Amino acid sequence: MSPAALARWALAALPLLGLSALARAGAVRVEAGVATEVLLESVPVVRTYGPGTVTLPEVPAGPHSFEVFRGGRSELITVEVPEQGEVRLLIGEAALTTDAAPTAPDPAVGPRVLLKAVAGQRFGLVIDGKRAGELHPEQPLRLDSLKVGVHKVELRSVDHLTVWARGELDLRPGDDLAITVQEGKLPETFGRAGAWTAK
Repeated sequence: MSPAALARWALAALPLLGLSALARAGAVRVEAGVATEVLLESVPVVRTYGPGTVTLPEVPAGPHSFEVFRGGRSELITVEVPEQGEVRLLIGEAALTTDAAPTAPDPAVGPRVLLKAVAGQRFGLVIDGKRAGELHPEQPLRLDSLKVGVHKVELRSVDHLTVWARGELDLRPGDDLAITVQEGKLPETFGRAGAWTAK
């Protein structure tokens, strides 16, 4: 089933949830990097058979419980849907997070980057050869001050002795990226394909 057909099916399922198109409703953009199934308030609304993006339009504003199935396991996440605009639900092999995003990249807005570690892991962050902070699950890092261009990034152990990931982050105007980091795996990047290149 195509992403457009899935979105139409999801929209048709909203009345089953007792959710109708209201004036105070936003959209949920599901960005999946892996095959996944998503339930909204226990009703299936998205299924992908690989990487893909599906938008659920006209979801009433407020918190909603999503159950995400991938890789033989399920996980719950609460998504705060805005009264207008959209919010992203980002699903990767290890990543499951939500992050507000503009409906389209705005060239007048500088790049925005959110770094997040998976549960139970901590990292030291080095950008362009300088220490830039410590990353752990309870404290994601927002890198809104990075300029457009290519930046060298290293994710290290907290003592900075082990390099877990090394790459280049190619930032463009209007970028809104979310990157999830896990030991022994390449970072999972959401927002624009090709923004992260492993080195």
